[in-house]
Amino acid sequence: MQNLFKNTEFMMGATQYKNLPEDTGVEILLAGRSNAGKSSALNALTENKKLARISKTPGRTTEVNYFRVNENLKLVDLPGYGYAKSGYSRRKDWGPLLGQYFEERQSFKAVLVFMDIRHPLKDTDLELIGLCKDSEVDCIPVLTKSDKLSKNKVAQAVAKVSRDLGGIDTFAVSSKDIVGFIRLSKLLLAY
Repeated sequence: MQNLFKNTEFMMGATQYKNLPEDTGVEILLAGRSNAGKSSALNALTENKKLARISKTPGRTTEVNYFRVNENLKLVDLPGYGYAKSGYSRRKDWGPLLGQYFEERQSFKAVLVFMDIRHPLKDTDLELIGLCKDSEVDCIPVLTKSDKLSKNKVAQAVAKVSRDLGGIDTFAVSSKDIVGFIRLSKLLLAY
């Protein structure tokens, strides 16, 4: 099967709502804690190890980064929440941007919430999931680093997160083993 995400390219980064690209097509947010493996997952999804920069120090993303998958679909990579190294001045820039984004962006359709499979549903994850529900935006839990657990433990973790979130379809992926991305890509392309 051909990977329709393979030609994904970086468009731009922004810290203010007024600097975002035109509000057209479909935008899917990529969100998660600073150490959840979001950049690695984006690189695995697109089969491009250099698309999203990966740092040994989590929290290096300081802007909202746009990636064009095709003419209609954009992936929007948010700075990680948790212990981001971007500093207070940068965080205060993109915090209001996110609120305005949830309220006003017409092309915004879903949020992929990336969580380390060994530590899912932290308070910050639940806040974002709650914001999705309040805003009537699809929330797609993605459990990363599934290679760190046995297949049985992965199945248990997926079932528990899904159950705790009221039956939401939950995905497990491994950027190291490139597992789970075909199923995830099919879901994203359905938007």
